[in-house]
Amino acid sequence: MKNFQHTNVNKIGRLRGMTHLSKTMIVLTAVMGAFVAGLDAGLVYNSWPKYAGRWLPEDLWLKDPKWCNIFENPATAQFMHRNMAYLTLLSVTLTWFFGRRMLLGRRAKIALHSLMGAVYLQALLGIATLVHYVPVYLGVMHQNLSMAVITSAFWLSNEIRRVPK
Repeated sequence: MKNFQHTNVNKIGRLRGMTHLSKTMIVLTAVMGAFVAGLDAGLVYNSWPKYAGRWLPEDLWLKDPKWCNIFENPATAQFMHRNMAYLTLLSVTLTWFFGRRMLLGRRAKIALHSLMGAVYLQALLGIATLVHYVPVYLGVMHQNLSMAVITSAFWLSNEIRRVPK
């Protein structure tokens, strides 16, 4: 691996922090996706961007204690997964816009673009899976693509890691 002399060490540090935030958001979104799959929450609300014509599902906080809804209520699991996905998409997009003009190695650039492409494809596939009432082939593709998104995030993180002194 070539060592690049970065003109602005602060920018590389900021990109590293943004990448770690994106990576964390991706993993948390995937974990919530596992709850969506386990609770069959994709079958509860099959409209997008609203939930059966409403911006908030009416059965969002049915269970007591309220925190149990995140793990046991299909409507809440879907709501959390969708909104975490929006935040993840925003985080990755900001990371991409920040990193695309930086002096990075070839592999880091490829990893950055791969992450951007994979996360947008994942979002589109997630919406398609939802509005088509979760056909098995789309659900499996959505789950498999999540592994590509996670892999891309860890790859980018590895490519811009600190170079040992």
